[in-house]
Amino acid sequence: MTKSTSTSTATTAIITGIIAASITYGYQRMRMTRLSERLRDQQQAKVENESTIHGLKEQRQAERRGRIKAEVKLRIVMKDHEEKRVASASAFYASNDTSIPSTDTDASGGIVETDRPTTLLTSSTIPTPTHAMLLRCIGTIVSPFTKRMGTPRQGALAPHSRGYLQLDPSIAPMETLSGIELFSHAWIVFQFHANTDTADSRKTKIRPPRAGGLKVGTMASRSPHRPNAIGLSLVKVVGVDVKRKRLYVAALDLVNGTPVYDVKPVVPWDIPGHFPNTPTLTVPTWVSQEDTLPHVTFTSSAEQSLAQCLHSNHLAPLYTTTNNNNIHNGTNDEFQCAREAIREVLAQDPRAVKRRGTVEGRVADPYRVVFARVRLEFVVVGEGTVEVVEVGIVEGDGVGRVDGVPFSEDGTMAL
Repeated sequence: MTKSTSTSTATTAIITGIIAASITYGYQRMRMTRLSERLRDQQQAKVENESTIHGLKEQRQAERRGRIKAEVKLRIVMKDHEEKRVASASAFYASNDTSIPSTDTDASGGIVETDRPTTLLTSSTIPTPTHAMLLRCIGTIVSPFTKRMGTPRQGALAPHSRGYLQLDPSIAPMETLSGIELFSHAWIVFQFHANTDTADSRKTKIRPPRAGGLKVGTMASRSPHRPNAIGLSLVKVVGVDVKRKRLYVAALDLVNGTPVYDVKPVVPWDIPGHFPNTPTLTVPTWVSQEDTLPHVTFTSSAEQSLAQCLHSNHLAPLYTTTNNNNIHNGTNDEFQCAREAIREVLAQDPRAVKRRGTVEGRVADPYRVVFARVRLEFVVVGEGTVEVVEVGIVEGDGVGRVDGVPFSEDGTMAL
């Protein structure tokens, strides 16, 4: 009886243990299944999130490329429309008498009546505002600045920058520049042809990049966005090449391909305060503040790449070791001149306005600017030092330029 009871108790204990182990195993297996499902869901959500973020980034880039392309196309159409409108106005004025009196003078100077009808100047009879003027482009600028970003805000801030005006002899023969080489500097009257706003923009105020958010009128600034997109640039006269029909200049702030309408020599009367007892130049404090970055350095690899680009003519025709009868060449060390021009450009901090004045360090993605056919990648490190970390070649195959902005064959921005 006692032995049978002991056996029954042991059997019960074993069965109970097996049942408990089975329950524990089942629970653990269910828990592991749930964990696996949760991890799988998390992984799937992560993949979906990454896919969504990637898709949004691609969409943002596509929208930006499309917006820029659309703005350029619209600008071209608006310019064509404006040219036709002004041409129509010119024809109107050529074929109509716009003076109110219907009288003439005879040979003795006396007033005589005429049969010519009087033409009244009203808004319905004049197709364009009074004194509208159709400007003829006398030539275009060749410069190392192929995009707006990376172009100096003032030429005097980049004295080693080089360029030339390629004249159109059908509009401005070389004789029109005779004697310009006797002046040290000249004014260039040009068009802000690379603007991305439209011709009918009604913008009246802008925030200058260096004014700390202050709004000023467009004509109280040097902004390219103006009622008439006309600019005035001070350049140093280097020389004239009569055979090639070029005016070589330095210290310029003009985008490659800029249309030029006039050249005027700088004279002492242009300088406020030049003569005794005359008012001197005054400007707002945000204009005169010094915000140039103190140092621009090159990594050894970047400097070597820049030298290779120079020798392979990727900085030509403005910086080259090849003897091509360029008035700029042969007067200085070409490598040092190109390097110094790049240093002067980067010292002005060509980053976006919200990034200027900040230090991001070497871990940040480098910024890019284009100089001639060379791509410069740089970062801003401690104490506002610009470090050029890489110099590469901009491939020219399939790249066209629309209003000075490089575009590839598929319409995207080309670097």
